[in-house]
Amino acid sequence: MGVARRYVVGLAVWVLGAGCHHMPADSATGQFTGASGTGLFAAGRGGSGGAARTIHFAEVARSPDARTTGPIKPRTFEEYREPRPEAPPPSPAKSRKAFSASPPATALPLRFDHCGVVAAPCPFDGVVQDTCPSCTAPPPDPNAAAGAGRIVQVVNDLIQVTNRFGAVQCGGPVTLNRLLRTSDSLTDPRVQFDNINQRFSLAVTVSSVNSGDTPALWVAATQSDDPCGTWFTYRMTFHGDATPLGTFLDFPMLAQDTRSLLLSTRNCLPDKGCPTHQKFIVFAIPKARIYAAEHVDFPYFNVDSLTAPVTHAGQPMIESPVSFFLAAVPDMGYKLYVLVTLPTPFGPVLASGSLSSPFSKPSRGARQPGSDVKIDTSDGNITSSPYFDGTRIWFTHVVDEETFPTVRYGAINLRDATVSIAEASHSPWSDDFNPSLAVGFSPLRETVYLTWASTDAVVAKTATSAVAIAVDAAQPLKNLFGVGTVYATGGNAPGTPDRPVRFGDFSSVSVDPTTSDCAFATQQYFGTNGSWRTRIAPIGECGRVVIQP
Repeated sequence: MGVARRYVVGLAVWVLGAGCHHMPADSATGQFTGASGTGLFAAGRGGSGGAARTIHFAEVARSPDARTTGPIKPRTFEEYREPRPEAPPPSPAKSRKAFSASPPATALPLRFDHCGVVAAPCPFDGVVQDTCPSCTAPPPDPNAAAGAGRIVQVVNDLIQVTNRFGAVQCGGPVTLNRLLRTSDSLTDPRVQFDNINQRFSLAVTVSSVNSGDTPALWVAATQSDDPCGTWFTYRMTFHGDATPLGTFLDFPMLAQDTRSLLLSTRNCLPDKGCPTHQKFIVFAIPKARIYAAEHVDFPYFNVDSLTAPVTHAGQPMIESPVSFFLAAVPDMGYKLYVLVTLPTPFGPVLASGSLSSPFSKPSRGARQPGSDVKIDTSDGNITSSPYFDGTRIWFTHVVDEETFPTVRYGAINLRDATVSIAEASHSPWSDDFNPSLAVGFSPLRETVYLTWASTDAVVAKTATSAVAIAVDAAQPLKNLFGVGTVYATGGNAPGTPDRPVRFGDFSSVSVDPTTSDCAFATQQYFGTNGSWRTRIAPIGECGRVVIQP
């Protein structure tokens, strides 16, 4: 741990030093520009939340309005991604050349074949559109967090608690509007579990913002490890150059280190919208104040593009003097931000550095068998939290590989500021997208758990499927071609050929805090009737998890 701390401190000092001593601050941006693309960012204002409300989940679940939703308004901004021309699909006979040229990779066993026995969970469906009257059309934004015996899943307007076998807990699901006691229109929820303080936390943003509204998002945390018990809830409001009145805080991402909840947003500016008029911010909210239900204030920092906060891995979570945020930048590589919240002459500061590893964002949507309707495969950004393992930051996102949407995963080594990358696809002809990962430790190994969605319209004729894999982090990175395990297969997404169907936008992997070598993946797929479904699956050696009856 001491070595890892020195690596992190050394990196922070290097980036900060480069940023501080090369040029004075730009008066417009507050950024110091230095060597190798490094920079130092001053705070651009911030956010705040008053004293928290206290809400008991199980009591809400028993109330007659537990499934009450907020106002249904047109979702305008978040329907847009970066515009791109749609590349023609490859010929039916074409497959990835890299697939046949790649050496075989070895995956760790997932042991789905042993599930169903005592204390060994099987994949199970989470929230599904058909049985959720309040749920809307795609995308559902599914993700989940495994805690001390229970799993908390969120979709766009619902929160549901299950045990490891999928049995619904706490008296049933609750809409986020009812849990938070708000009439706000809500979207893009994220949830996670703190294995040191034994608490769940979530974030969800306020959408359909009017021109005079103060930008806001909700943050909540449990009082204990029991998600059926008390939650502290905050409505955070934002002020500053990147958050004028009427701004929609789109696509929030949530992560954590030992001290802070880490968040980022893409800000769609008033009366203009994304993607042509947008700004991006990152910020850290002190856990100590959230967990104590106290008033909280925090600065935010402007960044250059959609940037993901980095979760610290480990059981218990790895401690570090700095926090990390990471962006994938097409045609360049990656931009790493280091947030120093400890005392400095400048107050909290954000430093940045660029790392070259060029890629192209997806050139087309995912094909579906027997259909001209394609599925949106994203614009190449990192859309799920990377993981810091003490020396490396692991990440995943979608890239273009010979016109195929393909999963890229890899790690940034903080010792020498190098990037290692590999790719994953379910078959030579598959289109692969919506990935996420997590990193776990056991006495035997460090494991990277990876999930993504896949279609194969050419050979296997498979519609939307959920794929998972576990790999040994100590081994050299290899392309994961054809070695993932499918844990859900469904039908095609309905739609029209002129507009790709939104998918995801999220998935997640959550390391089980009650045992080693086990994580739970959450992914979307479509049912045979075209409605969306979510699937939660154990990855790894999950025979020793704690099961809440």
